[in-house]
Amino acid sequence: MGDSCCNKDSMGYITELITNELPGAFVHSVSIGDTEEDDRNAGFFGIVFDQIAQACTQIKNIALLRDGFNAVGFSQGGQFLRAYAETCADGPKIYNLVTYGSQHMGVADAPNCENKGDASCYLMRSILRNGAYLGWVQNRVVQAQYFKDPLNYELYLAKSLFLAHINNEIAASRNASYKEAIKTLNKLVLIKFGDEATVVPAESSWFGYYDDERKSIVEMENQALYIEDWIGIRWLNENGRLERITQDGGHMQIDEEFFKNEIIPKYLANAIITEEDESSLVKQ
Repeated sequence: MGDSCCNKDSMGYITELITNELPGAFVHSVSIGDTEEDDRNAGFFGIVFDQIAQACTQIKNIALLRDGFNAVGFSQGGQFLRAYAETCADGPKIYNLVTYGSQHMGVADAPNCENKGDASCYLMRSILRNGAYLGWVQNRVVQAQYFKDPLNYELYLAKSLFLAHINNEIAASRNASYKEAIKTLNKLVLIKFGDEATVVPAESSWFGYYDDERKSIVEMENQALYIEDWIGIRWLNENGRLERITQDGGHMQIDEEFFKNEIIPKYLANAIITEEDESSLVKQ
């Protein structure tokens, strides 16, 4: 949200960290649009499923990724990469998926703006507060498409254009293929920031969320999504393929040493090898 694929002060910094630790690795950052500005704005405005379809096409066209890849998604990029895994049926498969501060169960408040001068972010917050479930808002504002009001769950189910679908929360239209796709992951690594203030509630990064009165947190294991295993999260956990990690710091304050010592060697270095003998990695 507010980042661009290749800016050296944004995702380009992550690319540099990875390639320094894994010489010869092929790293691809998903970009939406034709310019850096298009990509940044796509983090706030657009239809998420259309963006996932663009990412699917983009990744399918990269020969070095055809045998599969490890992936790391930051903030909303985490649930978007999970959506890729669920919906891009004919695309390369994700082996390990790492998500940092992601909103897997949605957000109950408009996300805070990390950059005080980010006009697009403040516009998003203003629109979201005027009615996240209005049709024109759902069709325009990215964050509205994973906004979940715990006090109006039925309205969320009726109006959500993205999150309710990838979480298989709508009983009449659950897609069994989403669950089967998630079960192909070798690892799903859920990282929550210890001082999270942007994602409300922070437990959404671990598939936890508010109860229907917004008074307490219902942890992952007590969510209907987990108990009835709508998307394979319970299966992953019971088979040792799901890990929950806390990293100190606020939202998107990436601890470089933690990333280099705990994430890259454990989840990104066990690369899928292509015929060109290159390691494959994608990040969002």
